[in-house]
Amino acid sequence: MIVPHINASTCPVCNQALEIPADGPVWARCPSCQGMIFRSGNGPRVVIGHESEDISRQTGEVLIEAGFCPLRAKDGDETIRILESHRPPATVLDVALGKVLAFQVINYLRNRSDLKDTKVVLIASVYSKTAYKRKPQSLYGADDYVEQHHIPDKLTVKLINLLKLGEAEAVRDAAVLKRADLIRVAEQREDLEGIKRVHTVARNIVADIALYSQPDIEKTVKTGDLDTMAAVLQEGRRLLSEMVDVRYIRDADPIMDAFRSLIDGMRRRK
Repeated sequence: MIVPHINASTCPVCNQALEIPADGPVWARCPSCQGMIFRSGNGPRVVIGHESEDISRQTGEVLIEAGFCPLRAKDGDETIRILESHRPPATVLDVALGKVLAFQVINYLRNRSDLKDTKVVLIASVYSKTAYKRKPQSLYGADDYVEQHHIPDKLTVKLINLLKLGEAEAVRDAAVLKRADLIRVAEQREDLEGIKRVHTVARNIVADIALYSQPDIEKTVKTGDLDTMAAVLQEGRRLLSEMVDVRYIRDADPIMDAFRSLIDGMRRRK
């Protein structure tokens, strides 16, 4: 059973009280220290240790939708002070947390008898969908990690599981599932747009090749020997890889596809 906390709309840094209605904004600016004060949530407190206000706000919104009570710290020193004063059951830390690194915060927690059981989820600091990624070999004492782009659809599930809040919250939480569905739809749309751009750019590159290599193009149309243009097409592939997101190319050959389409079209016109 998740028990609501009182005084959730109090600045975790300077203890300035601020009334934020349940139907009001997700967060407000502290009139005293200018920090972020999140609207009251129904569930356990979770300290968000992150320098970025944008990521902190996004994380806080996700946590509030799932019923948690987020408290924001802008650097490592603030994170430690808030952890000491509020003793939350969980914290979410940027691995590159300023002043005191997340790994140092974890080490501090694990050596405090009153805080050693605090669940810690690390946020991967550098995000690139195209980068080579593998599961970290060590979390430096953290309980789990989440990549920045998966905060909306994975963070709350990880926290719910770590805090053992029950199957209903972990599996059937409507806000989490709805947000995950929206993320999937957005990613599918992004993939379609990415693939479309690859083929558009490939056609443009091949059109330029045809413009500057007319004799070779005419020869290929007559003989059907595509190898005549091998070197030029390879240069086209290199150029394409610099102009588009390579994950949308994968094992395909958009340049050759566009070239074959061009040659076939020229043959039909002849």
